[in-house]
Amino acid sequence: MWYSQSGVGRIGGASAPPMRAAQVDHIARLVAAARPNDTHITEDHCVCWRPYDEVYRHGPRAYRAGRGLLALEDWRRDPFLWLHHVPTNNGLQTIDYILGSDDTYFWSIPDVERYFVGDLHCESVLFPAQYPTLPLHTPHGNHLWRTHTAQKRSPFSYLKEFHICLQTTMKRMELEESQMERIIVSDRLIHLDTMDYYKRKKYFQSLLNILSFQDGLQLVCFENLRCSRLEGVRLIQQLACFNAHSLKYLFLWRFFDCNENPLLVNYSYITGSGAYIPRPSTAHCFSRSLGELLNLRVLALEYGHLADGTGNALLSLLSILKRPHFRLQVLCVEEHTPGRAEPALGGGGLGVPDGAWRRVASACPDLYLVMLFYRMSEYEHVRRFLSPSLPLREAHLHNGTRLRGAHLDLDSFLRHVAYYYASTLVTLSVQQRSNAAVPLRATLERLPALARLMFVGAVHEEDLRDLLVLVACGVCYRLEEMKILVEADTDSREHWKVVLSRLKEEFSDIMKLFDIEFTLSLHKF
Repeated sequence: MWYSQSGVGRIGGASAPPMRAAQVDHIARLVAAARPNDTHITEDHCVCWRPYDEVYRHGPRAYRAGRGLLALEDWRRDPFLWLHHVPTNNGLQTIDYILGSDDTYFWSIPDVERYFVGDLHCESVLFPAQYPTLPLHTPHGNHLWRTHTAQKRSPFSYLKEFHICLQTTMKRMELEESQMERIIVSDRLIHLDTMDYYKRKKYFQSLLNILSFQDGLQLVCFENLRCSRLEGVRLIQQLACFNAHSLKYLFLWRFFDCNENPLLVNYSYITGSGAYIPRPSTAHCFSRSLGELLNLRVLALEYGHLADGTGNALLSLLSILKRPHFRLQVLCVEEHTPGRAEPALGGGGLGVPDGAWRRVASACPDLYLVMLFYRMSEYEHVRRFLSPSLPLREAHLHNGTRLRGAHLDLDSFLRHVAYYYASTLVTLSVQQRSNAAVPLRATLERLPALARLMFVGAVHEEDLRDLLVLVACGVCYRLEEMKILVEADTDSREHWKVVLSRLKEEFSDIMKLFDIEFTLSLHKF
């Protein structure tokens, strides 16, 4: 953690002290004069994983559905089903204008960790930036927005005025029937836990009405919405009824609340006693609604929303998984660990049988499966999410920071991945938050067909040199990108700067010869 001598801000994502709006305007003018061309952080400097791609514009294959969920032998009976082979591209696809737009209008709203980097006197300091949020249309709301932006906190008066403006804006969108290609509900802007029952009900009703008249909706992001089972299932049903013809990208990480898994507790979304009305299963409504989105290209789900213990929830998605180069992104957290979490609590705890993954891998050979293990503390938890028949293409591991207890055995995880998925794995990304060094050279020897390697953590100097020598010898014939960010202590950072500069100078020419995108630097805390 580094503090600026002027006391304006600090690096590390900590909150800045409260300032008045006049001070913020004065600081913004200073920053604009200091760095007029530096507007935002480029993608090369960002170490976060961002899934975006363009799927080829192939129409759906001719498929004659059989009876029931287990009628998966159609691909064997029909010899012409997989006659047209779709070539692989190792996940390197062209950027879609829907996902790769640089327009600031489609930026997500981050927390207070966005700063301007400016020069004050003779030092570089951080100034808190006015992040792009929704300016309220009333004069009083505009004043509260500026105050909230300067102070970086949400008082009660701001929340009250914000909900009034939100209802007015959504009602205006309903009356005008505004057409959109992207709908991104930002969790940094809209907090459902701050709404009472009537505001929450009115908000979801307006959102359902807006979804109903969209003609060309292509992207929907409900990440970190934290809604209930009934609200989430109703939104997915609305998408299946009105937007299945155009929807291509659907992101549902943290869509439901932590104890609101729709596959575990089945109750109806129909109000009343239910004595004379048949109550449908919530799990069946959720899975079937997702299966109706036949034009989907990318689907981001949590593992707990696919795992029901029998595999039927996964098999019900075969109608969309059969699309060429379909991308399924699965988020794995400790709360959904199969066999460890308690399913009766409504969060997770069930798994997907290996037989279901085997059938999916055989019926959907073009499936691009991405698994992200977020803040895993034990190797045993990670291993429970993996099965031998998993068609894994990308693996991303983030073990987080653990203050007490043993850290994740990363070597065992890499051995496990290399043993089962060496022939299918394309991308391996590891972000380690411990001082234990990782044997990168041995990992790359076990995965010679790897296309992208991204690592953030501590390494040994000899092992890093051996890794670069191995790549220079041409062992990894498919390698296209290698990004290594070394974490070092404060005392050894100067030594690592010298070492990394020498290695980059020594191996940069051979990387250019092999057409490998090579990045080697110190990790910025």
